[in-house]
Amino acid sequence: MASSLAALGWALVATFVIVVAAMVLALVTDDRDPTTVIAWLLVIVLLPVFGAVLYFFLGRNYRRNTPARRKLRIELDDEARSVSGQVLAACAAFRLDAAARLADTTGAKLATIAEHVKGTPILPADSVEIYLRGQDKFARLLADLRGARHYIHLMYLIWEQDELTAKVTEVLLERLREGVEVRILYDWVSCLRYKKDELKRLAAAGAQVKPCFKHLSQINYRNHMKIALVDGAVVYTGGMNMGQEYIDGGRRFASWRDTSVRLTGPVVAPFEILFAVTWRLNKGHEDLTHGYILPAETHGPGDGVPVQVLHSSVATRFKAIRDAYIVALLGAEESVWIQSPYFIPDEPLLTAMCTAALAGIDVRLMMTGVPDKQLAFWAAHAYYPHLFDSGVRIYQYTAGFMHAKTVTVDQRWCVIGTCNWDVRSLILHEEVSCVFYDEALSARHAAAFEQDLRHCREFTRADWEALSRRVRLRNSVARLFSRLL
Repeated sequence: MASSLAALGWALVATFVIVVAAMVLALVTDDRDPTTVIAWLLVIVLLPVFGAVLYFFLGRNYRRNTPARRKLRIELDDEARSVSGQVLAACAAFRLDAAARLADTTGAKLATIAEHVKGTPILPADSVEIYLRGQDKFARLLADLRGARHYIHLMYLIWEQDELTAKVTEVLLERLREGVEVRILYDWVSCLRYKKDELKRLAAAGAQVKPCFKHLSQINYRNHMKIALVDGAVVYTGGMNMGQEYIDGGRRFASWRDTSVRLTGPVVAPFEILFAVTWRLNKGHEDLTHGYILPAETHGPGDGVPVQVLHSSVATRFKAIRDAYIVALLGAEESVWIQSPYFIPDEPLLTAMCTAALAGIDVRLMMTGVPDKQLAFWAAHAYYPHLFDSGVRIYQYTAGFMHAKTVTVDQRWCVIGTCNWDVRSLILHEEVSCVFYDEALSARHAAAFEQDLRHCREFTRADWEALSRRVRLRNSVARLFSRLL
């Protein structure tokens, strides 16, 4: 009996060693940031059992898709090209004019690199409305939902159950009774803590409701996109999720500062394609490209605002949004003003920020000073000395929670979207952002940044030096663990 138990024990040890060795081999040969690889190696070696379990759920690289998933992506890409080709043809003259206006500028470089790394070409927006407050965005969205005649496609990281979602639910139920198709995508992990009564009511009434990234192998990834589409004519995107706190700050915050946009025109098409692809990849079976995207009317020079839609995720080899930020920083002539609730950059982005500031560019980072996630807030402070040494100015928004994800470059063009300046958003999440190549719109957005500065406290080197050694150590440890996320 003792010998049998000993043999079983050795077998378990041998199995565990083989599993750990396989994990180490996978990490060493993986195509990802070496600092992330080293951090995971340390966790696995120092905490063999717990580290192995943690790596299994949070560390594996999901970019290695199954053959079936790769085949589906190829099919979806083919469908998207056939539809987007029609839109591009209708906007050919507009695009040529936009390219000519951007010639020999940083915008031209950005447009080129963004298109090469899976972004879309520049397309016209017939109208652009920017919302800095949730009450304004959701009032407009509810009006658009009430006017839907054919279909409504909604995709949010978070779908709460509260005063706002009650209003949205009633509107959607009324539209379903009128024969309007309703499809909803939400992120499974992010919505675990919220009740699903309203979503179940919608599903019972005929809406199709699907969670994203529900499989255990995908548990470390998030569909962080926020997209609302109505009849192929209108799209909303930006930082606001579906919840009352994005209007009034909820129980945790005095207020909520965020940025969202409403777009119309041919630029809606890339969002429809993105929703269709995400729908199919999350076990939706309908083809939502053909028949769901409005034929684009011909757009000539000056017929709209030039906009480029960027998407990135763990499944995309090139990180289009992160790369756009790098091009913006290295190509800026005067200023780069950044808003993000979190700041945990990867090494290329941090280097670009510091290089731009050292070159004399006015680089400013505005993040929340009232955190919702302490670990991320602490980790951000560990990067501050490097930024100070380079001349980057740091502001913490104190009037409430700062959740906007924007970049304004030289007050000539700007980026508004869903992507935070942290490794999760930059590398792991499904994200979407819009680049607006319009000086008037960018100048208005720069003015909003300056208005926000009135509600900020500048965090200086003196503030950092006043932190105790214990706090600095805590921040450095938080920074180390942030690389594992």
